Amino acid sequence: MLRHSICLLACAAVGCTDGISLTDDIDLTWDFTVSRFDADLHTPYVRGAPVTLFVNSSEDDQRFDGWTVESSDAGIFRIDGCTAGQSSLTCEGQAVGEGVAALTVRDERGRSVGNGQAEVLVPDRAVLEAHGYLILGRDAEAPVDDLRIIANGTSTYHVRYFRGARELHGNGVLSAVTPAGITATPRTSFLFENREWLTLDTDATAGTRSIELFADGVAISTHTVETVPETDITHVTIEAQSERGHEDGDSMVALAQAYDGQERRIFGVDFEWDLDGVEQIGDGDLFRYQLKQGVFRMVRARRGSHSDSVQIQAERGSVGSSNNIGCSASSGGGSLLAGLALAGLLTFRRRRQR
Repeated sequence: MLRHSICLLACAAVGCTDGISLTDDIDLTWDFTVSRFDADLHTPYVRGAPVTLFVNSSEDDQRFDGWTVESSDAGIFRIDGCTAGQSSLTCEGQAVGEGVAALTVRDERGRSVGNGQAEVLVPDRAVLEAHGYLILGRDAEAPVDDLRIIANGTSTYHVRYFRGARELHGNGVLSAVTPAGITATPRTSFLFENREWLTLDTDATAGTRSIELFADGVAISTHTVETVPETDITHVTIEAQSERGHEDGDSMVALAQAYDGQERRIFGVDFEWDLDGVEQIGDGDLFRYQLKQGVFRMVRARRGSHSDSVQIQAERGSVGSSNNIGCSASSGGGSLLAGLALAGLLTFRRRRQR
C-alpha cells in the first residue's frame, strides 16, 4: 500500500498517474514526423490559439470512455469537448485570456488521474524567419530584419511570437494590415508541425512600404518591406546541405539565394534548374534529392544572366519552393487528409510513450 502511495505522489509531480500523460499538438522540432512529441504541455500559449490536448496511457488495455479534461478557469484556457478514441483521449481547447489555468484529467468516476498547467500570454513582438534556411537546418541565418522581395515575387516566413524573452506557442492568431502593392496571407501548418506562417506577394511597383502584424487582434510589430526590381540582383549562390554523415536514401535539399550589390538577400526569387545540363521541370528556389553516394552530379540554378552550381551526390531530383509549407491552410482552414493522418498519429503516440 505504501509503495502504491509513493508511486501516486511521484506521478502527480510530473502530471501523471499510473502511466497517464497529458500533452498537446505542438511539436518543437523541424522533422515533420511524430517521433519527437514530448509527454508535456508546451506553454505559454499565444492568446487566441486553438490547442489540441491528448491524454495517453502506458497501459495497453486502458479505456478512455467517460474521461474528461477540466480547466480551472475557462476564461484563460477553455476546453470545448473531449473524444475518447481506442488509444487516447483527444480534447479541443482554446487559449482565451491571459493567465494560468490548472488542467485536470479525470477518469470515468471523476477521479483526478493527471494534471497540467496552461499559461496564456499576448505577445509583444514577432520574429520572421525565412523558410528556406529553416529547411536547410541553418536556423541562425533564418531571421529576417529587412524584407527585401523581388517585384512580382512571393516569399514565405515562419512567424515566432515572444513576450519579452519568452517564446509563445500556437497558431491561427495572425492577421496583417498592408499597403497597396503588397498582399499578406497568414497561413498555418498543422498535423506534425503546428506553426504560424506569413506569405507576402508583391506587385511590380518598386519601393519601400510597411506592414503591421497583429496577434489575436493586438498590434505586435511593424516590418519594412522593400520591393526591388530584377536589376537589383547582382549574383546568386546555392546553399546546400552538407552530405557528410548522411546515408543513401536520405532526403537532401539545396537552396538558391539571390543577392544585391551590398550582399543583402533578395527573397521571392524563382530559379530555373538543371542537373548535369539537363533542364529540370518547374521553377523554384529549392532542389530536392535523395542522396546516392558516389554518383556525382552538378546542379545549377539560374535567374537571367546570374547562376551558380554545386556538386551533389544523386541520381535525380526535383524542383521545389520554400513557399510550400506541407500540411497547411490559409486563415485557419483544415483538410481531410490531415484528419485521416491524425487518427494514425494518436495510435503511434500512445505506443511510443509506453
